[in-house]
Amino acid sequence: MSKPAGERYTIAVDFDGVLHSYLSPWIDEHTIPDPPVPGAIAWLAEMHKKFNVVVFTTRGRTIEGQRAVHQWLIAHGLAPEIALDLAVDWKKPPALVYIDDRAMRFEGMFPTADAIHAARPWNKP
Repeated sequence: MSKPAGERYTIAVDFDGVLHSYLSPWIDEHTIPDPPVPGAIAWLAEMHKKFNVVVFTTRGRTIEGQRAVHQWLIAHGLAPEIALDLAVDWKKPPALVYIDDRAMRFEGMFPTADAIHAARPWNKP
């Protein structure tokens, strides 16, 4: 799969649990209390050089939530010109890959209901 010259692939990155460590309980769309997952900000800056990056999150349902994500990224060291260039949305866009802490990779076998209930994000026991 290749793109015409000058076009870049899109990758979609979940916010809570992937970029934001999401250790505290949910408060609201514009309150983001926890630090980044180690390495997240540097990785995001590097991916921005190579891909169109869309950050997907339920926080993206409102303008306040979108602003909060951009401000959080800047406050945690992402250059403002990069942070403000990232789309923040609550819908997953068409993308080359989706990076999400709550995903199950489909490999030809459908998961059972028990497997779905047992699934946990990487940072939750």
